[in-house]
Amino acid sequence: MTFGDSPDPAVARVLDDPAVWAEVSPDLRARTLAAATEAPAAAPRPLRSHRLLLAAAAVVILGVAVAGALALTRDTTPSGTEVALAGTENMPGASARAELRDEGAGVSVTLSVGGVPPAPDGSFYEVWLVGEAGKVSAGTFHRRGDQDTITLWLGVDPDGYDAITVTRQPVDGGTTAEGVVILRGDLPAATQQP
Repeated sequence: MTFGDSPDPAVARVLDDPAVWAEVSPDLRARTLAAATEAPAAAPRPLRSHRLLLAAAAVVILGVAVAGALALTRDTTPSGTEVALAGTENMPGASARAELRDEGAGVSVTLSVGGVPPAPDGSFYEVWLVGEAGKVSAGTFHRRGDQDTITLWLGVDPDGYDAITVTRQPVDGGTTAEGVVILRGDLPAATQQP
């Protein structure tokens, strides 16, 4: 049989069998190579062709299995830094988890909050990185609509900063006013410069 001919019914049954596409045994490569290189002198021509076709199918199956295994084990999640934030005396029941990820265009700050009510009228919340060099804003939110997860963007590298805080700011003072700190969490030492 040549590859241009219609498939042999026996070969079609083998290829349609779900067991052929199941988990590949560890010694399949060695058995496939041995079968492909074996040249029995007394084997009739059609039998040799069937063996070659089966060997080719086994190689394809092995390739698909390896590619699938690699796709399943590849980690596509970018690494980030997680910080737990606790409520201060200004909002003792509050808590949050911040995840900082370098996204290329900036650092995303995903904040998951609990126990933080919507900002009162005339105020908003602001997220800060603070350290010896001062503080830098990662953005603002108001939490109206009861969203528990907020994504903000930081335009600086978090290295060298010691902590993340969340403040309640008055609208009339903007981000320049000294807000009331409601949440605070220490950044891991790995993100701080010595």
